Formats: sequence, structure tokens, C-alpha cells
Amino acid sequence: MSFFLEIKSNTVKCPNGCKLFNDKRNFSYWESKNVTKDEKYIVDYLNINSEVLKNKNILHVGIGNSYIAKKLLSYNKIDGISLSQNELDYASKLNLSNYNFFFQNKYANQKLFDDKLNFYNIIIDINLKSFSCCEVAFDEMFKMYVKIINKDGKIITSRTGLEWSRIIKPVLSFSFKNFLYKRLKEFDGPESNILSIQNCEEISKKFNLDIDLSDQNLVIFTKK
Repeated sequence: MSFFLEIKSNTVKCPNGCKLFNDKRNFSYWESKNVTKDEKYIVDYLNINSEVLKNKNILHVGIGNSYIAKKLLSYNKIDGISLSQNELDYASKLNLSNYNFFFQNKYANQKLFDDKLNFYNIIIDINLKSFSCCEVAFDEMFKMYVKIINKDGKIITSRTGLEWSRIIKPVLSFSFKNFLYKRLKEFDGPESNILSIQNCEEISKKFNLDIDLSDQNLVIFTKK
């Protein structure tokens, strides 16, 4: 059983004016859940293709249980962002070298990407549009991704993740293990957030990117 919780008033908006989740209280999310197949696919792809990964700077959008930071080999650094303070607290306890993490809504009209995070060789975003509040926010987010990757840099997403549309809301839940606890719960979102391969091809043309569809589990954009 769950009950909705009121979000604190430190409101952040997207470039289009949509109000975004920005509550830094200790909400549980993915830090204690099992790794998804999507993240395993990406880790396997990058570790096998070591020349893509070696000495590279990575931005991981949505760190979850930090599986990617724990399992990737030979990277230079990983910067991660999350909407869950519990995910950030869990990440800090891992004491992984060259792993930095920030509380950030990727659709926010803020300057964290400019002021704190640097340029990257790889951006990993499994749920590319799944949680988008509007088309303007998604377009501005993707424009920022293209801006902060180097030439030949890659934006890697999951084909399964493209098929999701979700919104999150803070709730108070009960379990015999945790009793009453705060968590972020996912609900079905708008169908407009589901991306087809054709949509991805249109995005690649719009932002002048190469697109690699050779992997059955991944879509990979490369900056020309």
C-alpha cells in the first residue's frame, strides 16, 4: 500500500516551463534493486569494445545502483546524475575512484551541465525520452547532450528503454522489511515519449549525428 507525498516547494522547471521533480529528501529508488538487462548490455558492449571505452570520460544519466560505474573497465572518469538522494548516498559508500555524482533532473533549465560537468566521450542514457515532460524539454536535453560530447563522442541508449514511458511520484509505502519508507514510484506516462527506430533516425538527422543500429539491444549516436 502506498500514499502520495507532497513534493517540497523548491520547484525547478524545464525550458518550456513544466514543473519538474526536484525533491532531495531520502526517497528510495533503484539503489537496492537488481541491475537491468539494459545496463548489462551497455556494460558488455563497452567492455568488449575496449577501444571505445579506454581512458574515456563518461556521463551516466540515471545511476540507479551504480552497476555501470562498478563494472566498466578502463574509463578515465564517470559523472553520474540521479533524481534520488538515496541513489547518491549509496554511490558515495562505494568509494569508487573517478566516480562523481550529482542530484540533477536532466530536463531542468539549469546550468549544472555547463558549470560542473565537462565534455564527454560517451553519454549513457538508457531511458532516453521515457520521463520527458514535453517535446521542448526533450529537444533541449538532446541538444545539450550533443553540445557536451566531443567529436566522435557517442550517446548510447537501450532499445528496450526507448519503449518505455514513465512518470515518477514520491509515495510513502509499507513493507515488512522496511516498514514505512519513502520511495519514488513509477506510473505510465504519455505515449508520445515512446521512441521508434524511425524516430531515432529522425533525431540523428536533426542533430547531424551518425546512427549505429547494428546491435540488436542498443542505439548508438555518434557526433560527426
